[in-house]
Amino acid sequence: MIQNIEDEKKKMNRRRNDDFSGGMTEEALMELIRQVEAEEMLHAPKQLKGNIFDELWRERRAAKKRQVFTYRAKVLIAMAAALAVLIFMPDDRAESVQKVSVQQQEEEESLEQIAQRRQQDRDDDWERYLAARERGGVKGFFDGINEAVTQFGTDLYNNINQQ
Repeated sequence: MIQNIEDEKKKMNRRRNDDFSGGMTEEALMELIRQVEAEEMLHAPKQLKGNIFDELWRERRAAKKRQVFTYRAKVLIAMAAALAVLIFMPDDRAESVQKVSVQQQEEEESLEQIAQRRQQDRDDDWERYLAARERGGVKGFFDGINEAVTQFGTDLYNNINQQ
């Protein structure tokens, strides 16, 4: 009880001695010096600095891992998109650029010739599909990709050299 009263007196003295103008009065400074010399000051735990640095290190490492993961995901998505473009791109892309537009062809051909040509195109596509299926599952799939990439590179090289 007596200790509580002394604590209350100290608090009141501190409040009276506080100068809100930004600096301390001489009496308040001397009181603070006496109080620090008389009582032991509180110290931070010894492991506090190490814990803070460990936590910062963990956070930075986790942020780096997230950054690397997002970069890898972006690269994988770009690769998948590029492969999809190569796989689904028509084989006669160089010829289709040079051909006359579809409307002009249709005007020149009769309806019967157009129907025969379309049927022949469907038959050719079906035969290519069956041939690709016979090459065999996943290995045939990757062989087809290899052929498509090689053909694309050859066409690109030829187009560059022609210009």
